[in-house]
Amino acid sequence: MTVHVIDCIDKFEKSHRNWNKIYRSDPEAHAFLSWPWLHEYLPHGKRWLILAWKYRAIGKQYDAFLPLELATSQDEDTGLFVDEILMIGNHGTGRTGFLCAPGLENEAADAFAGILKTENWTSIRFDRCGAASARLDRLLGALSNGEFALVDTADEAERVDACGRRLRGMHLRTLTGRNLRDCLNRRSLDFVLSRAVALHAFGDFDGAEAGYRQLIRTVPGHVEARCRLAHLLSHVGEYAEAEHLFRTLLPAVPNADDVLHWLGDTQMAQACYRKAGKTFQALLTRYPHRGILRYKLAVARLAAGQRDAAIATFQSFHDIASDDADHILCKIRAGEILTRLNGAAGMKEPEQETQAHEIAVPTTTVAQPLLTPLLPAGSSAHLHARPSIFGWKASKIKH
Repeated sequence: MTVHVIDCIDKFEKSHRNWNKIYRSDPEAHAFLSWPWLHEYLPHGKRWLILAWKYRAIGKQYDAFLPLELATSQDEDTGLFVDEILMIGNHGTGRTGFLCAPGLENEAADAFAGILKTENWTSIRFDRCGAASARLDRLLGALSNGEFALVDTADEAERVDACGRRLRGMHLRTLTGRNLRDCLNRRSLDFVLSRAVALHAFGDFDGAEAGYRQLIRTVPGHVEARCRLAHLLSHVGEYAEAEHLFRTLLPAVPNADDVLHWLGDTQMAQACYRKAGKTFQALLTRYPHRGILRYKLAVARLAAGQRDAAIATFQSFHDIASDDADHILCKIRAGEILTRLNGAAGMKEPEQETQAHEIAVPTTTVAQPLLTPLLPAGSSAHLHARPSIFGWKASKIKH
Protein backbone atom coordinates (compact mmCIF):
# COMPACT_ATOMS: atom_id res chain seq x y z
CA MET A 1 0.00 0.00 0.00
CA THR A 2 1.20 3.52 -0.83
CA VAL A 3 0.14 6.98 0.34
CA HIS A 4 1.14 10.09 -1.57
CA VAL A 5 0.65 13.70 -0.49
CA ILE A 6 -0.98 16.11 -2.95
CA ASP A 7 -0.29 19.67 -1.84
CA CYS A 8 -0.41 21.77 -5.00
CA ILE A 9 -3.24 22.50 -7.39
CA ASP A 10 -1.39 21.08 -10.41
CA LYS A 11 -1.16 17.64 -8.80
CA PHE A 12 -4.78 17.84 -7.74
CA GLU A 13 -5.92 18.62 -11.28
CA LYS A 14 -4.19 15.48 -12.56
CA SER A 15 -6.42 13.41 -10.25
CA HIS A 16 -9.63 14.63 -11.92
CA ARG A 17 -10.79 11.40 -13.60
CA ASN A 18 -9.55 9.17 -10.75
CA TRP A 19 -11.35 11.36 -8.19
CA ASN A 20 -14.65 11.35 -10.03
CA LYS A 21 -14.56 7.58 -10.47
CA ILE A 22 -14.25 7.01 -6.72
CA TYR A 23 -16.79 9.75 -5.97
CA ARG A 24 -19.44 8.04 -8.09
CA SER A 25 -18.86 4.69 -6.40
CA ASP A 26 -18.66 5.86 -2.77
CA PRO A 27 -21.98 5.78 -0.85
CA GLU A 28 -20.64 8.33 1.67
CA ALA A 29 -19.62 10.85 -0.99
CA HIS A 30 -21.15 14.32 -0.66
CA ALA A 31 -20.88 17.67 -2.39
CA PHE A 32 -18.06 18.96 -0.21
CA LEU A 33 -15.88 16.05 -1.29
CA SER A 34 -16.63 16.56 -5.00
CA TRP A 35 -13.85 17.47 -7.37
CA PRO A 36 -15.57 20.64 -8.71
CA TRP A 37 -16.19 22.02 -5.21
CA LEU A 38 -12.61 21.33 -4.10
CA HIS A 39 -11.20 22.68 -7.35
CA GLU A 40 -12.93 25.95 -6.55
CA TYR A 41 -11.97 25.92 -2.85
CA LEU A 42 -8.34 24.82 -2.82
CA PRO A 43 -6.77 27.76 -4.72
CA HIS A 44 -8.06 30.05 -1.96
CA GLY A 45 -6.72 27.87 0.85
CA LYS A 46 -3.30 28.68 2.25
CA ARG A 47 -2.26 25.35 3.77
CA TRP A 48 -3.97 22.20 2.59
CA LEU A 49 -2.99 18.67 1.67
CA ILE A 50 -4.73 15.63 0.26
CA LEU A 51 -3.65 12.14 1.25
CA ALA A 52 -3.99 9.85 -1.78
CA TRP A 53 -3.89 6.08 -1.10
CA LYS A 54 -3.25 3.13 -3.40
CA TYR A 55 -4.19 -0.36 -2.29
CA ARG A 56 -1.72 -1.81 -4.79
CA ALA A 57 1.56 0.03 -5.01
CA ILE A 58 2.00 -0.92 -8.68
CA GLY A 59 -1.41 0.46 -9.67
CA LYS A 60 -1.77 3.78 -11.45
CA GLN A 61 -5.08 4.74 -9.82
CA TYR A 62 -5.67 5.83 -6.25
CA ASP A 63 -8.31 4.08 -4.15
CA ALA A 64 -8.98 6.75 -1.51
CA PHE A 65 -8.58 10.49 -0.95
CA LEU A 66 -8.51 12.38 2.35
CA PRO A 67 -8.57 16.22 1.95
CA LEU A 68 -7.24 18.17 4.93
CA GLU A 69 -6.20 21.67 5.88
CA LEU A 70 -4.00 23.06 8.60
CA ALA A 71 -4.79 25.79 11.13
CA THR A 72 -2.14 27.27 13.43
CA SER A 73 -2.69 29.31 16.59
CA GLN A 74 -0.76 30.39 19.65
CA ASP A 75 -1.83 28.65 22.84
CA GLU A 76 -2.86 31.22 25.45
CA ASP A 77 -1.54 29.18 28.37
CA THR A 78 1.86 28.08 27.05
CA GLY A 79 2.50 30.78 24.46
CA LEU A 80 3.53 28.05 22.01
CA PHE A 81 2.25 27.76 18.47
CA VAL A 82 0.18 24.63 17.87
CA ASP A 83 -1.07 23.05 14.65
CA GLU A 84 -4.55 21.66 14.16
CA ILE A 85 -5.67 19.41 11.31
CA LEU A 86 -9.18 19.96 9.98
CA MET A 87 -11.20 18.20 7.32
CA ILE A 88 -11.90 20.38 4.31
CA GLY A 89 -15.60 21.04 3.73
CA ASN A 90 -16.47 20.33 7.36
CA HIS A 91 -17.07 23.88 8.59
CA GLY A 92 -20.63 23.86 9.84
CA THR A 93 -21.88 21.55 7.08
CA GLY A 94 -22.44 18.46 9.21
CA ARG A 95 -20.59 16.46 6.57
CA THR A 96 -17.10 15.04 6.75
CA GLY A 97 -15.13 11.93 5.89
CA PHE A 98 -12.97 10.78 3.01
CA LEU A 99 -13.57 9.22 -0.38
CA CYS A 100 -12.83 5.52 -0.76
CA ALA A 101 -13.50 2.70 -3.20
CA PRO A 102 -16.10 0.33 -1.68
CA GLY A 103 -14.71 -2.47 0.50
CA LEU A 104 -11.36 -0.78 1.23
CA GLU A 105 -12.47 1.68 3.92
CA ASN A 106 -10.63 0.03 6.85
CA GLU A 107 -7.37 -0.38 4.97
CA ALA A 108 -7.52 3.24 3.80
CA ALA A 109 -8.28 4.52 7.31
CA ASP A 110 -5.30 2.62 8.74
CA ALA A 111 -3.00 3.91 5.99
CA PHE A 112 -4.10 7.51 6.49
CA ALA A 113 -3.63 7.19 10.25
CA GLY A 114 -0.10 5.93 9.70
CA ILE A 115 0.77 9.02 7.65
CA LEU A 116 -0.89 11.42 10.08
CA LYS A 117 1.23 10.01 12.90
CA THR A 118 4.33 11.21 11.03
CA GLU A 119 3.02 14.78 10.83
CA ASN A 120 3.53 17.33 13.61
CA TRP A 121 0.20 18.47 15.07
CA THR A 122 -1.54 19.01 18.39
CA SER A 123 -5.09 18.09 17.45
CA ILE A 124 -7.34 16.73 14.72
CA ARG A 125 -10.85 18.11 14.83
CA PHE A 126 -13.98 17.07 12.96
CA ASP A 127 -16.72 19.60 13.78
CA ARG A 128 -20.48 19.04 13.58
CA CYS A 129 -20.28 15.57 12.13
CA GLY A 130 -23.52 14.04 10.89
CA ALA A 131 -24.41 10.35 10.89
CA ALA A 132 -21.88 7.97 12.35
CA SER A 133 -19.21 6.89 9.90
CA ALA A 134 -17.46 3.56 10.46
CA ARG A 135 -14.47 4.66 8.37
CA LEU A 136 -14.07 7.86 10.38
CA ASP A 137 -14.30 5.95 13.65
CA ARG A 138 -11.69 3.56 12.30
CA LEU A 139 -9.38 6.47 11.41
CA LEU A 140 -9.62 8.04 14.85
CA GLY A 141 -9.31 4.66 16.52
CA ALA A 142 -6.13 3.91 14.59
CA LEU A 143 -4.69 7.19 15.87
CA SER A 144 -5.76 6.76 19.47
CA ASN A 145 -3.05 5.41 21.74
CA GLY A 146 -1.10 6.56 24.75
CA GLU A 147 -0.25 9.91 23.15
CA PHE A 148 -3.79 11.11 22.39
CA ALA A 149 -7.16 11.66 24.00
CA LEU A 150 -10.59 11.75 22.34
CA VAL A 151 -12.72 14.74 23.36
CA ASP A 152 -16.35 15.51 22.54
CA THR A 153 -16.29 19.24 21.74
CA ALA A 154 -19.93 19.92 20.81
CA ASP A 155 -22.16 21.67 23.34
CA GLU A 156 -25.88 21.00 23.67
CA ALA A 157 -26.84 23.83 21.30
CA GLU A 158 -24.78 22.25 18.52
CA ARG A 159 -25.97 18.65 18.83
CA VAL A 160 -28.88 19.06 16.40
CA ASP A 161 -28.77 20.92 13.09
CA ALA A 162 -31.55 22.92 11.40
CA CYS A 163 -32.93 19.74 9.81
CA GLY A 164 -33.13 17.95 13.14
CA ARG A 165 -30.12 15.71 12.46
CA ARG A 166 -28.06 14.74 15.46
CA LEU A 167 -24.52 16.07 15.25
CA ARG A 168 -21.36 15.25 17.13
CA GLY A 169 -17.97 16.87 17.52
CA MET A 170 -14.91 14.65 17.34
CA HIS A 171 -11.64 15.99 18.64
CA LEU A 172 -8.38 14.09 19.02
CA ARG A 173 -5.69 15.93 20.98
CA THR A 174 -2.20 15.12 22.17
CA LEU A 175 -1.96 14.59 25.91
CA THR A 176 0.87 17.15 26.16
CA GLY A 177 -1.13 19.90 24.45
CA ARG A 178 1.84 20.38 22.12
CA ASN A 179 2.64 19.26 18.63
CA LEU A 180 3.91 15.75 18.14
CA ARG A 181 7.70 15.64 18.49
CA ASP A 182 7.42 19.16 19.96
CA CYS A 183 8.05 20.62 16.49
CA LEU A 184 6.02 22.76 14.13
CA ASN A 185 4.37 21.26 11.09
CA ARG A 186 6.61 22.00 8.13
CA ARG A 187 3.70 23.66 6.34
CA SER A 188 3.41 26.18 9.19
CA LEU A 189 6.96 27.54 9.12
CA ASP A 190 6.28 30.65 7.05
CA PHE A 191 3.05 31.35 8.94
CA VAL A 192 4.74 31.15 12.36
CA LEU A 193 7.66 33.26 11.14
CA SER A 194 5.38 36.03 9.87
CA ARG A 195 3.33 35.87 13.06
CA ALA A 196 6.42 36.01 15.27
CA VAL A 197 7.76 39.00 13.31
CA ALA A 198 4.43 40.79 13.79
CA LEU A 199 4.46 40.07 17.54
CA HIS A 200 8.04 41.33 17.70
CA ALA A 201 7.10 44.55 15.91
CA PHE A 202 4.17 45.16 18.29
CA GLY A 203 6.34 44.63 21.36
CA ASP A 204 5.13 41.16 22.39
CA PHE A 205 8.65 39.86 22.93
CA ASP A 206 7.60 36.73 24.83
CA GLY A 207 5.26 35.65 22.04
CA ALA A 208 7.81 36.42 19.33
CA GLU A 209 10.57 34.61 21.20
CA ALA A 210 8.40 31.51 21.52
CA GLY A 211 7.81 31.51 17.78
CA TYR A 212 11.47 32.01 16.88
CA ARG A 213 12.59 29.25 19.24
CA GLN A 214 10.00 26.82 17.86
CA LEU A 215 11.20 27.55 14.34
CA ILE A 216 14.79 26.88 15.37
CA ARG A 217 13.80 23.69 17.18
CA THR A 218 12.00 22.50 14.05
CA VAL A 219 14.65 23.68 11.58
CA PRO A 220 17.96 24.17 13.45
CA GLY A 221 19.52 25.86 10.43
CA HIS A 222 16.72 28.43 10.08
CA VAL A 223 18.87 31.51 9.48
CA GLU A 224 16.19 34.17 9.68
CA ALA A 225 14.65 32.88 12.91
CA ARG A 226 18.08 32.73 14.55
CA CYS A 227 18.95 36.24 13.42
CA ARG A 228 15.63 37.71 14.54
CA LEU A 229 15.90 35.93 17.89
CA ALA A 230 19.37 37.37 18.35
CA HIS A 231 18.02 40.88 17.74
CA LEU A 232 15.17 40.30 20.18
CA LEU A 233 17.50 39.02 22.88
CA SER A 234 19.81 41.97 22.36
CA HIS A 235 16.85 44.33 22.67
CA VAL A 236 15.75 42.86 26.01
CA GLY A 237 19.29 42.78 27.41
CA GLU A 238 20.17 39.10 26.94
CA TYR A 239 23.41 40.03 25.27
CA ALA A 240 25.41 36.87 25.95
CA GLU A 241 22.96 34.60 24.10
CA ALA A 242 22.53 37.20 21.37
CA GLU A 243 26.30 37.26 20.87
CA HIS A 244 26.36 33.45 20.69
CA LEU A 245 23.64 33.43 18.03
CA PHE A 246 25.37 36.09 15.97
CA ARG A 247 28.60 34.08 16.10
CA THR A 248 26.83 30.95 14.85
CA LEU A 249 25.39 32.99 11.98
CA LEU A 250 28.75 34.22 10.71
CA PRO A 251 29.52 31.07 8.67
CA ALA A 252 25.86 30.56 7.74
CA VAL A 253 25.20 33.67 5.64
CA PRO A 254 26.81 34.67 2.32
CA ASN A 255 27.71 38.20 3.43
CA ALA A 256 28.29 38.26 7.16
CA ASP A 257 29.35 41.89 7.56
CA ASP A 258 25.98 43.01 8.95
CA VAL A 259 26.07 40.10 11.40
CA LEU A 260 29.59 41.07 12.41
CA HIS A 261 28.37 44.62 13.03
CA TRP A 262 25.59 43.36 15.29
CA LEU A 263 28.11 41.13 17.05
CA GLY A 264 30.23 44.18 17.81
CA ASP A 265 27.21 45.93 19.28
CA THR A 266 26.50 43.05 21.66
CA GLN A 267 30.14 43.08 22.74
CA MET A 268 29.89 46.78 23.48
CA ALA A 269 26.69 46.22 25.47
CA GLN A 270 28.51 43.64 27.62
CA ALA A 271 31.39 46.07 28.22
CA CYS A 272 33.73 43.80 26.24
CA TYR A 273 35.32 46.88 24.70
CA ARG A 274 38.56 45.35 23.49
CA LYS A 275 36.67 42.57 21.70
CA ALA A 276 34.28 45.12 20.22
CA GLY A 277 37.23 47.21 19.08
CA LYS A 278 38.71 44.26 17.20
CA THR A 279 35.35 43.54 15.59
CA PHE A 280 34.84 47.14 14.43
CA GLN A 281 38.46 47.35 13.28
CA ALA A 282 37.93 44.32 11.04
CA LEU A 283 34.85 45.93 9.53
CA LEU A 284 36.47 49.35 9.14
CA THR A 285 39.30 47.77 7.16
CA ARG A 286 36.72 46.67 4.58
CA TYR A 287 34.54 49.81 4.81
CA PRO A 288 36.86 52.75 5.55
CA HIS A 289 34.25 55.33 4.50
CA ARG A 290 31.53 54.05 6.85
CA GLY A 291 31.53 56.70 9.55
CA ILE A 292 29.52 54.79 12.16
CA LEU A 293 32.13 52.00 12.21
CA ARG A 294 34.94 54.49 12.73
CA TYR A 295 32.95 56.20 15.48
CA LYS A 296 32.16 52.94 17.29
CA LEU A 297 35.77 51.80 17.03
CA ALA A 298 36.92 55.05 18.62
CA VAL A 299 34.38 54.79 21.44
CA ALA A 300 35.31 51.13 22.07
CA ARG A 301 38.99 52.07 22.33
CA LEU A 302 38.26 54.97 24.65
CA ALA A 303 36.08 52.79 26.87
CA ALA A 304 38.83 50.17 26.97
CA GLY A 305 41.26 52.76 28.29
CA GLN A 306 43.18 53.02 24.99
CA ARG A 307 43.14 56.80 25.05
CA ASP A 308 45.80 57.53 22.47
CA ALA A 309 44.38 55.02 19.98
CA ALA A 310 40.88 56.42 20.54
CA ILE A 311 42.02 60.01 19.96
CA ALA A 312 43.82 58.96 16.79
CA THR A 313 40.68 57.24 15.56
CA PHE A 314 38.49 60.26 16.29
CA GLN A 315 41.02 62.48 14.53
CA SER A 316 41.12 60.17 11.51
CA PHE A 317 37.70 61.49 10.44
CA HIS A 318 39.57 64.48 8.99
CA ASP A 319 41.41 62.14 6.60
CA ILE A 320 38.21 60.77 5.03
CA ALA A 321 36.37 62.81 2.42
CA SER A 322 32.74 61.80 2.29
CA ASP A 323 29.42 63.55 1.74
CA ASP A 324 27.49 60.74 3.43
CA ALA A 325 25.15 62.24 6.02
CA ASP A 326 25.99 59.64 8.67
CA HIS A 327 29.71 60.16 8.16
CA ILE A 328 29.32 63.92 8.54
CA LEU A 329 27.27 63.58 11.71
CA CYS A 330 29.73 61.15 13.25
CA LYS A 331 32.60 63.45 12.28
CA ILE A 332 30.91 66.35 14.07
CA ARG A 333 30.38 64.27 17.20
CA ALA A 334 33.94 62.98 17.05
CA GLY A 335 35.06 66.61 17.14
CA GLU A 336 32.88 67.25 20.17
CA ILE A 337 34.38 64.29 22.01
CA LEU A 338 37.90 65.45 21.15
CA THR A 339 37.06 68.86 22.59
CA ARG A 340 35.82 67.26 25.80
CA LEU A 341 38.90 65.05 26.01
CA ASN A 342 41.21 68.00 25.48
CA GLY A 343 39.35 69.95 28.16
CA ALA A 344 39.68 67.06 30.57
CA ALA A 345 43.36 66.75 29.77
CA GLY A 346 43.84 70.41 30.66
CA MET A 347 42.37 69.86 34.12
CA LYS A 348 44.01 66.47 34.90
CA GLU A 349 47.28 64.87 34.09
CA PRO A 350 47.25 63.37 30.55
CA GLU A 351 48.33 59.94 31.69
CA GLN A 352 45.30 59.56 33.97
CA GLU A 353 43.43 57.09 31.74
CA THR A 354 40.71 56.42 34.31
CA GLN A 355 39.33 59.93 33.81
CA ALA A 356 39.27 59.40 30.03
CA HIS A 357 37.31 56.23 30.54
CA GLU A 358 34.76 58.05 32.67
CA ILE A 359 34.30 60.66 29.99
CA ALA A 360 33.67 57.99 27.37
CA VAL A 361 31.41 55.63 29.28
CA PRO A 362 29.36 56.36 32.42
CA THR A 363 29.55 54.11 35.43
CA THR A 364 26.81 51.90 33.95
CA THR A 365 29.64 50.31 31.88
CA VAL A 366 27.34 50.31 28.85
CA ALA A 367 28.45 52.40 25.89
CA GLN A 368 24.97 53.34 24.68
CA PRO A 369 24.39 56.20 27.19
CA LEU A 370 27.43 57.93 25.74
CA LEU A 371 26.46 57.51 22.12
CA THR A 372 22.81 58.43 22.35
CA PRO A 373 23.17 62.04 23.55
CA LEU A 374 26.13 62.67 21.28
CA LEU A 375 24.25 61.72 18.10
CA PRO A 376 21.66 64.18 16.77
CA ALA A 377 17.97 63.39 16.62
CA GLY A 378 17.05 61.69 13.36
CA SER A 379 20.51 60.30 12.78
CA SER A 380 20.64 56.71 11.51
CA ALA A 381 24.01 56.18 13.15
CA HIS A 382 22.66 54.47 16.25
CA LEU A 383 24.61 52.28 18.61
CA HIS A 384 23.09 49.21 17.00
CA ALA A 385 23.36 48.52 13.31
CA ARG A 386 20.33 49.29 11.20
CA PRO A 387 17.70 46.54 11.51
CA SER A 388 17.77 45.49 7.86
CA ILE A 389 16.77 42.03 9.05
CA PHE A 390 13.17 43.25 9.21
CA GLY A 391 13.15 43.71 5.47
CA TRP A 392 13.76 40.04 4.74
CA LYS A 393 11.12 38.08 2.83
CA ALA A 394 10.30 34.85 4.62
CA SER A 395 8.96 33.12 1.53
CA LYS A 396 12.34 33.35 -0.16
CA ILE A 397 14.32 31.82 2.67
CA LYS A 398 15.54 28.28 2.10
CA HIS A 399 14.70 26.20 5.17
